[in-house]
Amino acid sequence: MTLERAWRLLPSETVLWHGRPVQSAARDPVWWLGAVFLYSLAAIAALFSSLLVVAKLPGAHQIGWMAAYLGLWASAVVVAPRFLHDSCEYLVTDRRVMWRRGRLTRWMDRHAISYGRIVWNRTTPGVGHLELVRATPFGPLQRRQRIKLLHVAAPDRVFAIVRGVDASEHLGDAELPVTDRLDIGEHVLWGAGPQGFMLGWRDIVTAVLGAFVLWLSVRYGGQACGLLMDLERLGLQVRSWTWLLLFLATALSFVVIASAGAALVWHGIFRARAMGRETEYVLTNRRVLIRRGRTELSIDRRTIVDVAIVPVVDGSRHLYLILDSPEARALSDSGALLPLPPARDLVPPVLYELRDTEGLYELLLARAAA
Repeated sequence: MTLERAWRLLPSETVLWHGRPVQSAARDPVWWLGAVFLYSLAAIAALFSSLLVVAKLPGAHQIGWMAAYLGLWASAVVVAPRFLHDSCEYLVTDRRVMWRRGRLTRWMDRHAISYGRIVWNRTTPGVGHLELVRATPFGPLQRRQRIKLLHVAAPDRVFAIVRGVDASEHLGDAELPVTDRLDIGEHVLWGAGPQGFMLGWRDIVTAVLGAFVLWLSVRYGGQACGLLMDLERLGLQVRSWTWLLLFLATALSFVVIASAGAALVWHGIFRARAMGRETEYVLTNRRVLIRRGRTELSIDRRTIVDVAIVPVVDGSRHLYLILDSPEARALSDSGALLPLPPARDLVPPVLYELRDTEGLYELLLARAAA
């Protein structure tokens, strides 16, 4: 069966690209981190259940079932990407971008795409996620249409096909700077990076939450040590199964809580600043390009209708790109009207912490080259 019949394309549609996820690509860290966390909770529950059995106390069966449920959920998280991602199929025609898994099919008009975001795989070269977004409008009717092509080989080359431009020979290599992977005939007009603290309010809140969790872990560890010492004074043998199970359960609980707190502090301060130093903004005669770590955002300048400039406490400014979408009759504010700015790790259409913005404002609103 041909692709046209399998995908039920219109008679006038032409297939430009067809692909599937790369099966050998490494999974996103969130999957194995979630599995490790759930397995840790399952182990803690199993230890406490065993402790109740050894101590001949009630409640062991209920906690044991909880451990089993947590273990099943952890196993489900491990195998979920195989069923959710590997069975997907992607198609790009001269009119639409299409995604299919089983009988479920989604599509988006190629000419209605506001921007594209590429997240390169950390361990598998040349593979990444391609997210295509049509973001309109803002306010009470806010909605967002998106299609995400996961684990695509050379996602920037696929995005060039979606945009309808000739692909450069350097596409497909995430280690190259974005300036070395521009379209044919595209040239750089301006470039810079964040010039402030490189920390947003979300990062600060995350770090404060992590510090609070770390304080809870220290308090929990102190209380657990005091409980073990009190039990020893009451005659509990150190080499007994009861003492060993209680020690292992409380120690593992302490490790999980402390690890979560340390991860939040690291993510909110150290990682955020490291990612800020790796962030670069590039304005070309056709696009606005933002790269933060292994995530790249590409915005066609023709979709930019205005720029919202928001001053921040250190004297710099955030530039929110106001985007239009064909036939949408509404604008996307990129988060300018939210009480907290969008998360920087998502790489939204925002240029954070810039100081000399007057000339850039004029360049952004100047007519883009065709």
